[in-house]
Amino acid sequence: MRRAPRYRFTLFWASVLVGLGVGVMAMGVVAGGLLLLLPGRVPIPYAVPGVLASALVLVCGFLVGAPLVLTGQLVQVFLDQRQLLASIQRSLRRWEDEREAERDHPMRGPVRPL
Repeated sequence: MRRAPRYRFTLFWASVLVGLGVGVMAMGVVAGGLLLLLPGRVPIPYAVPGVLASALVLVCGFLVGAPLVLTGQLVQVFLDQRQLLASIQRSLRRWEDEREAERDHPMRGPVRPL
């Protein structure tokens, strides 16, 4: 039987994507809070109010970070499904082998149809 690959590299990068997405969203929250709390220290155009600039930075952080988290978690789900399906396949193979062994048992002979 051929041994299945482990996919550690893919799992690592999926976790990196999730972490990066969470980090980008956190940076958006921090940057939005800084724009809101320190209006004189952070240079923003005069035509844009500070609250609007803060909300825009916050929304942009979530819009950039959310797809990264979603992509990473989706890859993790696919890898988990692969692992579960391999386990189910092994169980079914074992079950079929046991049924086959019962059918051709040397002491009982072949199974007779009813």
